Amino acid sequence: MRFHRTARRGFSLVELLVVLTILGVLVSLLLPAVQGAREAARRMQCANHLKQLGLALHNYHTQHGCFPGLGSASLASFSVQARLLPYVEQENLQNLIDLSQPLYLGTSHSQTMNPVQAQAAGTSIALFRCPSDGAEDLYGESGGTLAGGNYVACSGSGVGTTYDLRYPTDGLFYYGSACGFQDIKDGASNMVLFSESLLGSRAEASTQSATPTSLDRLAGFSGHVPNTESAGLSGLTNPNLASVAKRCQLWYGNRAFGWIVGKPMATTFTAYAAPNDPTPDLFSMSIGFFAARSLHPGGVNAAMGDGGVRFVGESIELSTWRALATRAGGEQTHDF
Repeated sequence: MRFHRTARRGFSLVELLVVLTILGVLVSLLLPAVQGAREAARRMQCANHLKQLGLALHNYHTQHGCFPGLGSASLASFSVQARLLPYVEQENLQNLIDLSQPLYLGTSHSQTMNPVQAQAAGTSIALFRCPSDGAEDLYGESGGTLAGGNYVACSGSGVGTTYDLRYPTDGLFYYGSACGFQDIKDGASNMVLFSESLLGSRAEASTQSATPTSLDRLAGFSGHVPNTESAGLSGLTNPNLASVAKRCQLWYGNRAFGWIVGKPMATTFTAYAAPNDPTPDLFSMSIGFFAARSLHPGGVNAAMGDGGVRFVGESIELSTWRALATRAGGEQTHDF
């Protein structure tokens, strides 16, 4: 008997290269689609978080007749977010906070975390985090550990001297504020309550000649000190932020460092700069310009006064963005 071996023909090198090329093209087309779908899901989850915070403000207002403020301009100040805990199913965490005691002990020049508030201050809250920002949220700050958050309350337009929260601003949230729906003359649907910020990279204060990275967006500048009997920093009204940034001497990585902290750099923003503006956030002695920022391509989510959440693009007209931050400016806000 004779056995005949059937010849088997394999892929040639050219055919194999063609197949690999086709697979490479398919993968290159598929990956952006997958990444885009994931980001769309993250953006939707972020919008849901802001929706819950907006509804919490409504419920707080129903019970108290006003929105929460930042407290007094001192070491005792707690954030708007901290006062909303019972309205976002965080009653147990709120019970750990003693609002009758200061958050910090000491003076403005030398302060440490009050041990009474330490456990709550260092607790991370998933609701306060944007899923697109994967940065670590625990910060060593003033002798304690604080958990940061991405969602920040709108303190106003920042125009004129309204960036100084020691005095009433044209927004809803500042030191000693107790604004309510009756104060929103422009209509609740035309008022931004919350938006987003990026967590700082926790870098220590340092001098830098180069532009900081996307997460080191907090810069300290000199030459301007707080006015003693009026709002604002001396000689700083409607500044060109890019010009101010050139004079900055210290760069920090602690933007949004503590959801519990009632300080502008921690839990508020102004609309003076457009969303995701390339100029870093700027401040002097805790007073300054803190923009809305996110890692969502093209803009930021914003919770509006009517309970809705809208995506605000980076290309929004600056006048419209600032108008959305004022409670009674009487401006015309075009569709955005």
